[in-house]
Amino acid sequence: MEFYEAISKRRTVREFLDKEVDFEIIKRILEAGNKAPTWNHNRNWSYIILRTDEEKEYAFEYAKKIADKFDADKYLNAPRPYPTTLAQKMYGYAMPRQFTMLKSAPYVVIPVFKCKELNGQYVSKLNPFSTIWCVIENIFLAATAEGLGCSMRIPLNEEHDIVKAKLKVPPTYMIPVFIGIGYADPEETVLEQNMADLEKQLHFGRWK
Repeated sequence: MEFYEAISKRRTVREFLDKEVDFEIIKRILEAGNKAPTWNHNRNWSYIILRTDEEKEYAFEYAKKIADKFDADKYLNAPRPYPTTLAQKMYGYAMPRQFTMLKSAPYVVIPVFKCKELNGQYVSKLNPFSTIWCVIENIFLAATAEGLGCSMRIPLNEEHDIVKAKLKVPPTYMIPVFIGIGYADPEETVLEQNMADLEKQLHFGRWK
């Protein structure tokens, strides 16, 4: 797949086909992740791979509780002094699928990066966090180029520490995201996207 085509086709997937994925493809995707830039040149990243239903249910118990208690109809139809926004529609669609979009994926990849805690005092203090997201974007694009789709859940609140403890991640590492990888269900609902206007985003020399 041509590079710009992969960028254009990449989207978050929340429904997967019940179709096996060759693990050699997953390895190619993760090799693409490893090609990302790294702030300290050490590439202190590792990947936890979940394959079975039992592994996913154990790891994502918190996500299942969040999804099970979310009432999409109540949320989307709540009285508002304004029309339901695109972001709210997406939230209402995504929240009930926070567990199933991981469990139904043939593989869940959990990248971990070396960092005891995040320190946002200066932008440069977030270098480890910034570079792992370069890894993640490479994974997304490589999966798209392979004809696969990715779901994405960022750990919510204490979920990070809960999953980290369950999976015995070393204390000097952090988890940025959980990524489900598989063949996207072509029948999945695709919500409208808010497309940016590049011309309005450009500022030459200074902001104004």
